[in-house]
Amino acid sequence: MKIHFKGTRGSLPTAPTAQEIEEKIVASLMAARGKELRSERQIREFVTTKLNFRTRSHWGGNTPCIHVETDSKDYLILDGGSGLRALGKDLMAQKVSGATFHIFLSHFHYDHVQGIPFFAPAYAPSNQVIFHGGHKGIERFLREQMKEPFFPIGFDTFGAKISFEEHKPGDVIEVCDSRITLFEQNHPGVSFGYRIENQKSVLVYSTDCEHTNEAHLKNYPFLNFIRGANLLIFDAPYTLSESIGNREHWGHSSNVMGVELAARADVEKLAIFHHDPNATDENISEFCAYTRKFLTSTRHAVRESVPGIPGAPSPRGFPREVLFAYDGLSMEL
Repeated sequence: MKIHFKGTRGSLPTAPTAQEIEEKIVASLMAARGKELRSERQIREFVTTKLNFRTRSHWGGNTPCIHVETDSKDYLILDGGSGLRALGKDLMAQKVSGATFHIFLSHFHYDHVQGIPFFAPAYAPSNQVIFHGGHKGIERFLREQMKEPFFPIGFDTFGAKISFEEHKPGDVIEVCDSRITLFEQNHPGVSFGYRIENQKSVLVYSTDCEHTNEAHLKNYPFLNFIRGANLLIFDAPYTLSESIGNREHWGHSSNVMGVELAARADVEKLAIFHHDPNATDENISEFCAYTRKFLTSTRHAVRESVPGIPGAPSPRGFPREVLFAYDGLSMEL
């Protein structure tokens, strides 16, 4: 699989201000003082190798959308936030036509569906779009968000063939050379996570899920859902203190909980996702550094033995890596 993050912000799209961009330019020029940067090659090399991420780039502002590239000619898409518009723009530039798009929706809060009216391939008659989800009423929900007074054009403006498939937890959907299973999650109105498996790798997409005290139980069901994943995309806009403090019951989780669950379920890579819209690039960079430091500090924690599997408890070896997703990040599993 190849994973393409098109939108990684939570709650609502967030753009950098003019002042924030200006500060990046100033910081870049300050760092370049005294350097021999005469050619474009030298400048580009300096930017990519000498400047930290928050100075040279941006964590992103589009709301959730991930394109999962498989060996199938069909397209597998997770969520329809504003990042879906960016994905559609890329596909139109590639002159994609006659394609089938499987869009799996975690839930219908606006940050996860607001890109759907702007998904350009859905207006091409040669294409087919199939919406998948665990909620009843998918078609009604999507049609209602494209009605006056909320949106100026109706759902029937789409030229592509549109269909809807409702699933339930435990179902196995076989599309895009993959097996996809649903998992019901703790979020206002319920959200659904997706485990995507093929012959080579396992991806788990778990956004908008709050893990309460139940998460500390040995038989916590979520652990089996994510167990052995090559990559877990995990909703964690909060610190631990925020998640059990003034943001408890908001339906989201923390970076510490993400590391703990990934460690207990032998997840190889953990991608923190659904960034707080109030967080600046500096805030997210510091959050990332703290999370990686926490991971390092837990390396010596003892990994509990798994029932039915022989062997004494051993030091934790998972997750092997923690990364913070950003708009434009691509990676291969």
